[in-house]
Amino acid sequence: MKNDIQLKHDVEEELQWDPAVDASSFAVKAKDGVVTLSGSVDTFADKHAAEEAVRRVGGVRIPSKTEP
Repeated sequence: MKNDIQLKHDVEEELQWDPAVDASSFAVKAKDGVVTLSGSVDTFADKHAAEEAVRRVGGVRIPSKTEP
């Protein structure tokens, strides 16, 4: 399993690699395998492209959504 530093680096590289993503729009944090992106985008398509880029990175945990 990747440590959080490597995971953050890999996500940043994936965001930079994807031509559909403006990587400069995001700050990346990783804690216990969970990656958090912060920033802003202009469209839902931009948001979706960034989320898909993160999902392509091995070792990223996707927490299940829970109801409040």
